[in-house]
Amino acid sequence: MSVTIDVHHHILPDFFWRETNDSAHPVGGIAPPVWDEASALAFMDDAGIDVAITSISTPGVHVGDDARARRLAQRCNELSASLIQRWPDRFGGFAALPLPDVDGALAELAYADDVLNLDGVVLFSNANGVYLGDDRGAGTATRRGFRSSDGFA
Repeated sequence: MSVTIDVHHHILPDFFWRETNDSAHPVGGIAPPVWDEASALAFMDDAGIDVAITSISTPGVHVGDDARARRLAQRCNELSASLIQRWPDRFGGFAALPLPDVDGALAELAYADDVLNLDGVVLFSNANGVYLGDDRGAGTATRRGFRSSDGFA
């Protein structure tokens, strides 16, 4: 029996949307439909998706303030973990990291890995113009002890 796994399944909870978007000028130019668990499961059923690996969408959690990005990453990751707890056969989750805040990203990775037991991390090609290989972002995080987690870029 084959299993269909969606590894690019965005969650856009209302708290994430409010923190990262301006309703008059949404990221990407189009406001997505309101996200909730029931609609995600209905979509998965309609599309024949057995398991969805959740991740957040652009612009990520960092919109200019490290402390705010850390809090938002943790909220997003705790939501993913709660979906997995309620629906272990339907959901997995990639952690959001508050890059380019390297210290915050390393702390959140430890929490997502050790406490929440998420499946890996989602990495955007850049966070606020800091690209993955840049010494100010994930490049430094890698050298400072990024764990061997699965990554989705």
